[in-house]
Amino acid sequence: MKMMNEKGEAVYFNPIVKHGKDCWVIQGIGSTMVIGRDRQKRKSRVFTKENQAAAYLERHGFKSV
Repeated sequence: MKMMNEKGEAVYFNPIVKHGKDCWVIQGIGSTMVIGRDRQKRKSRVFTKENQAAAYLERHGFKSV
């Protein structure tokens, strides 16, 4: 699912299976960087729980397009 925030940054938010477990990945589109653990800038971030990923998206203002 594509999501955007008010700054014009866009990310993809998709469920994946990693090592046999359900995970959710947030991947930046274009020059959008995703803030990782310890505030480092990354192209993507994987969450093991959907509610953690949803909280991240809400905290950074991303909404479904």
